[in-house]
Amino acid sequence: MECILSSIVLGRRGGPVRHARPSALSFAAVGGVLTALAFPPWSMPWLAPIGVAALVVAVTGRSVVVGGAAGGVFGLVFFGTTLWWLSESIAVAAWGALTLVQAAWLVLAGSAMTLVRNLPGWPAWMALVWTTVETMRSSVPWGGMPWGRLGYTAVDVPWGAFLAIGGVAGAGALVVLMGASAAGVASAVAERRTALRLTRPVIATGSVAVVGMWLLLGAGSVGGRLGVEETGVARVAVVQGGVPGDGTQVSANHRRVTLNQLTQTRELLTARSSSAPALDFVLWPENATAVDPTRDSQARAVISSAVAEVGAPVLLGAIVDSSSPSLALNQSIVWTASGPEDRYTKQHLVPFGEYVPLRPLAELVSSRVADIERDMISGGAAQPLTVAGLRVAAALCFDVAYDDVVRSQVKQGVDLVTVQTSNAMFLGTAQLEQQWVITRARAAEVGRSVVVSSINGLSGAIGPDGRVIEQLPSRESTSSLVEVPMATGMSIAVRFGPWPGRVAGLLAVVAVAAAVRRQRWDSSGASRSPGSGDDASGAGPPNCAVCR
Repeated sequence: MECILSSIVLGRRGGPVRHARPSALSFAAVGGVLTALAFPPWSMPWLAPIGVAALVVAVTGRSVVVGGAAGGVFGLVFFGTTLWWLSESIAVAAWGALTLVQAAWLVLAGSAMTLVRNLPGWPAWMALVWTTVETMRSSVPWGGMPWGRLGYTAVDVPWGAFLAIGGVAGAGALVVLMGASAAGVASAVAERRTALRLTRPVIATGSVAVVGMWLLLGAGSVGGRLGVEETGVARVAVVQGGVPGDGTQVSANHRRVTLNQLTQTRELLTARSSSAPALDFVLWPENATAVDPTRDSQARAVISSAVAEVGAPVLLGAIVDSSSPSLALNQSIVWTASGPEDRYTKQHLVPFGEYVPLRPLAELVSSRVADIERDMISGGAAQPLTVAGLRVAAALCFDVAYDDVVRSQVKQGVDLVTVQTSNAMFLGTAQLEQQWVITRARAAEVGRSVVVSSINGLSGAIGPDGRVIEQLPSRESTSSLVEVPMATGMSIAVRFGPWPGRVAGLLAVVAVAAAVRRQRWDSSGASRSPGSGDDASGAGPPNCAVCR
């Protein structure tokens, strides 16, 4: 057994036995599967560090080319699995294209991880490399795709407390640090040929890893409570009106969808005790009206009826006309007895969903592009909404997956967060659960309760520590009155804002540059050493890591 373990990680003592080593691509594929299992619908977050550890083993002792290939295989398996909902809801071609684009980023990560593996303190450098690549793929191309970030798995696990300090990016870096450290300990054990005779280097590596993890987790546990204080309770009516038919055709049934919001609001009022405390506001989902309620009399009448009957503002999602007939806005509108007041415009739009880049070319590829008649335009810097005297940070659907939207509003001072989403086209897929977990991670990061309203799932309320207060069943027309803690102050993650990610990126670039320079130095030094390179018989292999 000890020989097998040694061969797997390092090759036999006295020199590498490459034919005895399992394929780097095999390890990478296993790592991709294990990491995917950490996300919904499987929701086994403990597997995320183990999946990363498998990738680290895959790139250890390999060339930059093989390391990049391992990263690519990891990405294909991981994204192909976690983004499968795209094939079920949109098209197999969309799923395949997005999987390839995201996997390409992990080719870069795998190559960089291979390089920094030879630096002192390499687990930390790997964590910084991973965080940097996650940040880049969350921005490029066309606004990026932040789905699948490792920090989103940091709920219902001990290291979830670190979200309040390092945010989603920091929690993801911690997952990589844990996985890389575990792989390092396993490598050290294998090198010593038996786990029963742990020598000082192995004990030191393991001790530093364990102590470091506990210190970080302890800091997260304490830091999550610093700077944020609860100030009271908000009472919000969450409405999930539902969609007729199979539940996915919102546009075709948009009038009925708007009426359903009113119907569910009325049912909630009927069931509510007359002695119950007054509502602060009612939350309707994204696309509660698919026509501009400031111009459409039917939509305006439905919303005004709800406000009058409830006696409180309605915060609703609406598609609003722009100055150009070919453009539109996806907005969250505060509607009071006086009509529309504060508004938030969605910042992160979905390419090929809410707008079409390269439209002439896209129309040649897919006839479905014609269904998107108007391109939506994103809003400016987000400002908190004022709803019945409360300061509310708003996010619309995929907005919640991006760091800047909620965090920037919380920094301006808010009592709670609302997320309005449609997600009807993803009904019956893992997308709903994945977005719910993302929202939980975001709540823990900013230290605010989050109230979620979806057209037909998932709706509910999440506490400022990420715990679920209430979750409504999907596919149903329903509503609920939720009471959520309000808070003031800023978590450390909010105070730091984007700077940890920027510093991580700078350090990652420095680490990769240092690793490249070191590799060149080692190669040139070896080539000048007696007996290096080809020997007299011409049998010696080139001393170059890129060739292996």
